[in-house]
Amino acid sequence: MFGVFLIVAGAALWLFARDAEFFWFRGGPLGVALVAVGVIDVVSARRTDTSGR
Repeated sequence: MFGVFLIVAGAALWLFARDAEFFWFRGGPLGVALVAVGVIDVVSARRTDTSGR
């Protein structure tokens, strides 16, 4: 569930806040990084669920 939240938050940052600055991060690259981490989390959670069957 956390991975899906990261994907949605990263997509929102990338789409709507590309030029905004959060501390030393810009919204666009931070959004892409959040989407990447979210995808990795979702894939690893899905792989763990199917390996137990």
